[in-house]
Order: sequence, then C-alpha cells, then structure tokens
Amino acid sequence: MLRPTNLLRKWRTSSPFQHLGISLLGGLGIALVIATVTILFGQVRGEEFSPQMFRRRQFHYIEIPLLGIQVWPIDRRDTTNSLERYVGQLPQVATSSTSNRWDLVRVARGGRDWEEGNVLILCMYLDAMNSQDQLHWHIWSQQNPELATELWPVVSRLAEKRMYSLVPVAFGLASAIPDAITLRQRLAASLAGEYLALAVARRKMGRHRQALQRIEDGLELDPQNRPLLQERERIVRHSHGTPISPDSEPP
Repeated sequence: MLRPTNLLRKWRTSSPFQHLGISLLGGLGIALVIATVTILFGQVRGEEFSPQMFRRRQFHYIEIPLLGIQVWPIDRRDTTNSLERYVGQLPQVATSSTSNRWDLVRVARGGRDWEEGNVLILCMYLDAMNSQDQLHWHIWSQQNPELATELWPVVSRLAEKRMYSLVPVAFGLASAIPDAITLRQRLAASLAGEYLALAVARRKMGRHRQALQRIEDGLELDPQNRPLLQERERIVRHSHGTPISPDSEPP
C-alpha cells in the first residue's frame, strides 16, 4: 500500500497527460453525480388552470435541486376535460382577452408532497364524478341549461378575480335551488354578503384599498346592495374622507 508521501511523489513525477486524464475522470465523476441527483430529485411536475380560457394543462421540467435553476425545457400537455370545454364555449363565459393567466393548481418537486393553490378548490368541483363515473357538473349543466346559464358566469368571474374560496358558495346554491331566477338572486345576495364580510375585515385591519376592491367586486354582482354601498361610504370616511381607488394605496 502506497503511503501519502509516495502518492504525492508519484503525482509530481507523472506526465501532464496523466494529470489531465485524472482531472478529466474526476470532473466526469462529479458531473455524473450532479446529473444523477438532478434527474432523481430535480423533477418538477404540476398543473395549471386558466380562468380566462377555462382550460387546464399539466407541466413538467427539471431543475437543479436546492438551487432551483431550470436545466430542461418545460413540457406542457393540455388536460382540459369535457366540462371545462363546455363552460369555455358558453357565450356568457367566453372571453376575447389576449392576456390569459395561468393559476397554479398544484406542484410537486423531487418526489415531495404536492403544494396546492386555491384554484384546486374549483378543480375539485370540475372533476367531481357521479355514480355513473360521469362528470357531475357537466351532466347537471346539460340537464339544467337555464341554471347553468346563471351558475357558470358567476364561477368564471370568481375565478378571474382569484376568489376561489367563494366557489363552494356558488355550487352549494346551484345544488339546492331549482329555479333559475331564484338562483340568480341568491347568488348575487349571498356572494355580496361574502364580499361585504371580507371588506369589513380588511377595513378593520386598515387595508382600505383591499376593502374597497372587495366592495366593488360585490357591487358587480349586486349593484344596488345597500350594505355594500354603506360600507363603501364607511371606507371613505375611515380613509379621512379622501376618495380612494383600488390602485391608489399600497398593498
């Protein structure tokens, strides 16, 4: 067995080509380890939803673990189901907007547990199956076209405003109310009440811009809602009487 001093002497007396060969082998070994770790632990998979187009897609790419540096192009695959295509084609939902946003449904890195976004709340309803393994809300929409005409524009509006937490309110009402006119009224009143509660909570925290935005969102659904109009006046008073717009106050 060679001692360290003998190894050092042998290294010093070896040719430059031997030095180069050993360095290359060492570099290749390090590169192989990095590549193996990246392939095993750098896989990133996820799902996105576009509220403007009402479409869904999955994505996959590879990044260097810990550093988060992408080393492989993103591969995307459309996973829009029949219900989403149906809703996206409704005249009341279809949009001509050129700025399509993709909200993160969920993502997993390196085999770890899924990180989930709020849009998953909506996707759970879009993927819900009935006892015949059919998309529940697609069949419901086909069987209740007048109710669907009231429900889906509201759901689409909530999604565009990233108010996914209010989606269960809309679906709960649609499940319980068989009349289209009543559903329209209840959707407006119930969601206006939810927006009012959110606005009041933000006003009490001094977040007047966010409070005002929630008021305006509610008034889009119920323009004559008296509690919302009164709360808007109260917000202005709490802002020292100076009218504020949604963009005039820092978040």
